[in-house]
Amino acid sequence: MFILGKLSTRVMYFFSTLFVAVLALVFLFLRGQSGGTLIVLLVVLPLCALAIVTTYVFAVYEHKNLEKCRKEIMSVSKRILAGDYKERITHAVIDKDLDEIIFAFNSLAANFEDMEQVRKEFISNASHELRSPLTSIQGFIQGMLDGIIPPTETKKYLHIVFAETKRLNSIIASMLELSRMESGKYPLKKEVFDINELIRRVLVRFEPHILRKEMSIQADFVIETCQVKADKERIEQVLVNLVDNAIKYSPAFTKINVATHLHANKVYISVQDAGIGISKKDQLLIWDRFFTADKARTPGKSKGTGLGLSIVKRIIDEHNEVIWVESNKSEGSTFIFTLSLAAEAETSSQPKGKYSL
Repeated sequence: MFILGKLSTRVMYFFSTLFVAVLALVFLFLRGQSGGTLIVLLVVLPLCALAIVTTYVFAVYEHKNLEKCRKEIMSVSKRILAGDYKERITHAVIDKDLDEIIFAFNSLAANFEDMEQVRKEFISNASHELRSPLTSIQGFIQGMLDGIIPPTETKKYLHIVFAETKRLNSIIASMLELSRMESGKYPLKKEVFDINELIRRVLVRFEPHILRKEMSIQADFVIETCQVKADKERIEQVLVNLVDNAIKYSPAFTKINVATHLHANKVYISVQDAGIGISKKDQLLIWDRFFTADKARTPGKSKGTGLGLSIVKRIIDEHNEVIWVESNKSEGSTFIFTLSLAAEAETSSQPKGKYSL
């Protein structure tokens, strides 16, 4: 039976039928020979019977095996539908096609299990992140209502409450934005534009923040005009997030560097801060949802949503581009991402460009 199990159903039936047919031909040949009848009775007919019985036994065995497998598939399917995504089909079969179906079924179940784990982690993290500002708001308002916070301090704590409501709104907006992108219902709207000009616009937007911390920003462009083809609005979102982080995590009186480089048909955009850097371990985690980069760079001062870099990574992935971070402790961090040059981009004989604040 072990040997039979190594053969597919079609092959076994084919050879059984062929064997019977050959024996039938031998039977017809031996009928006309001397002593042929005795050979037929003693050899050919028993072999024919053995072939028929073997085929029958194999068919019964296979039928029972397939029926057992069918019942297991139904049972596992019901448990998966009930939410138990750890279930798998373990029954061994001798049919190659069915074996492929079982492999695909188990792979699908594994994907469901991974998705369920991501969902649970997302709900847990989202609940924690939303609870934090709500608890803070509730505590300060309760303190003002109960008179614990004196009227002279009310304005101070109202400013804190207002900041917490802004943070809460930012978390919700980021969650909705990430969900919107992952739904696939909002495809990229690619167009040709000058990435250098977009960088200048983003830096101008942050001028008040830069002046407030008495910082400076230097932008070095490998060429004065650099045409790329991408979704302009989303790439602006990437730059805003990276520049905002660079300002947030850099001490006052320091310098932020933004630069572009060319290689083949790609432009490399880098944003370098002067913060305390990110550990090698945390560099693998900063792209995860709700991993608050503040904890990685400024321990004990968590003010971010933990979704900004997840959104950045998603946008770059949708463009089929790459983004990574280069960082060492106490040496700052440099975020680098790529974009494809537009087909009509002129990269030769152009002067370098600079911009500073």
